[in-house]
Amino acid sequence: MRFSHILTGGLLVLCIAAIHAQEDTTMPLLPSQMGPMESLMWSEHGAMRKIFDFPLTPEGREKEMRLRRNMLGLHQLGGFATLAAMTATVILGQKVYNGDRDLLQLHSAMAWTTVGMYFTTASLGLFTPPPMIRRGEWSTVSTHKLLAAIHFTGMMVTPYLGSQLAKDNRQMQTVHLASAYTTTAAFAAALLVVTF
Repeated sequence: MRFSHILTGGLLVLCIAAIHAQEDTTMPLLPSQMGPMESLMWSEHGAMRKIFDFPLTPEGREKEMRLRRNMLGLHQLGGFATLAAMTATVILGQKVYNGDRDLLQLHSAMAWTTVGMYFTTASLGLFTPPPMIRRGEWSTVSTHKLLAAIHFTGMMVTPYLGSQLAKDNRQMQTVHLASAYTTTAAFAAALLVVTF
């Protein structure tokens, strides 16, 4: 009788241990750390789950990973196109700064085109579903996000400075130009750090 109790108890302990081991190997559906935008959009009760049909299931997360791959691919392509527009805008701005006032309207049109492209491209990155796992260590993506904070600030400040320029305020024109160069350099570095 004792042996059967010990055997039954031992089997019960093994079954419970197996259940706990199975639970421990189950991969979480969301990363343990999510940024504010990711939480707002993609958490268990996020807007994307409430507004659109994005169930928080293994199958749903597989679809989100495909969407993530596509959105990040478009984000990168948009980054290259935006960098080209941004560079053209800075070149035109430098020519205007050097005295070629005939290019002012073209520079202005190109600047607003760049702003539109920039925020469209940024949206693709911001609204992307979160990865399955987020490691806590510093990476090229961390550097990309740090540089993004710099160029995002620049994309807020530079157009504003440009809209406030007076023809005879050389000091403000210089600040606007320096902001444009800094923003473009940070944007190019953010793009290059995740490309190579």
